[in-house]
Amino acid sequence: MSDPGGYSPKVRQLFAEARRGGDLPPGPGKRCRGEARALERGAWVRLEARLQAGVVTDARFRAWGCPHLIAACALVTDRMVGQRAEEACRLDPLALSRELAVPAEKLGRLLVLEDAVRGLAAGMAESQ
Repeated sequence: MSDPGGYSPKVRQLFAEARRGGDLPPGPGKRCRGEARALERGAWVRLEARLQAGVVTDARFRAWGCPHLIAACALVTDRMVGQRAEEACRLDPLALSRELAVPAEKLGRLLVLEDAVRGLAAGMAESQ
């Protein structure tokens, strides 16, 4: 359920914390990247992940867009950590939009995130 400001409490929390926002710090493992943009939709996303033995040990994002998109990036990258590469890159934008109460007119921004995840998945597949 959304609050009068248009953002659910979960979106507000994820946006405020943006725990995995920024660049991937140096560390062991294979570094992979996926990026997508649709500036006409008001969205740009870059995802980075570190793999060790096929498992995501860290994930980060940089994004330009609305609080819904930033919150979605934070949630997706947080969930990637600890997952096998193929599992980490499974994303259902409709389920994510329901979870975060994203309005239908902003669904296109989540599709940009989905494209970035697909790019990241391709990078992970190449590195294994």
